[in-house]
Amino acid sequence: MVKRIMGQVELSFENRIEVLDSPFPSNAFPKLRKPTRQMISIVSPTYNESENIRLLIERISQVMSGREYEIIVVDDNSPDGTEGVAKELSKKYPVKVLVRNGKFGLASAILTGFEHARGNILGVIDADLQHPPEYLLEFVKAIEQSGCDIVVGSRYTNGGGIEGWSKKRMLTSKVAVLLALPLVRGVRDPMSGFFFLKRSVIEGVRLNPTGYKLGLEILVKGNYNKVKEIPYTFKQRKNGASKLNKTEVLSYLRLLKDLYLIKFARL
Repeated sequence: MVKRIMGQVELSFENRIEVLDSPFPSNAFPKLRKPTRQMISIVSPTYNESENIRLLIERISQVMSGREYEIIVVDDNSPDGTEGVAKELSKKYPVKVLVRNGKFGLASAILTGFEHARGNILGVIDADLQHPPEYLLEFVKAIEQSGCDIVVGSRYTNGGGIEGWSKKRMLTSKVAVLLALPLVRGVRDPMSGFFFLKRSVIEGVRLNPTGYKLGLEILVKGNYNKVKEIPYTFKQRKNGASKLNKTEVLSYLRLLKDLYLIKFARL
């Protein structure tokens, strides 16, 4: 059953929760549904974010008040109860919770969210509150009013920044960005995980459901003409632990190799 409340589409509670049989999107594509209306679908992958998810959803809902939107939480069976918190919030906010039976990675979580999204504009935001939700409307307006196909939250353009990182973490990030810059001309923070795009950018595009830098892959493979970077300050995590580890670093290096091969094949 579907009903409309204050300009939003309200799903019946039983339709807001879905346990997925497969952890990966179909055939490594985001098998996109046709958008049901002009709306914004915001995907937030989660793993052990029970201390953050409530505030994230409340802040997104405050910012998006008066707009038609949905929040898609893709949870990898968090042992800390993230799923339960998100389910409870779905009674009050336009939240859909997708539960995968295991920890399968950030990129595939985002693609899973895209596959279930109903909007014509897709967005990605981390659940750890390091991406400030207060920027969301600025992202959306850049697509709706300025003709942008992709909008990237940038830490490394003028006005952007990072809070609380050690010198080692900062150096690691800058090296990773430098390695990616030749792949994407004109984007200073291609490693950003905070981005919005028109659905058409990834329609028919084969994307890899492994790793954690899906934004970079979309910038290399997507169908688009205009990209805008919006500066923001990457906030220090207040609760929970960072998911970055050696496995993710190796996955990123493999992704870089694949993307450079694609770029060279186009020359």
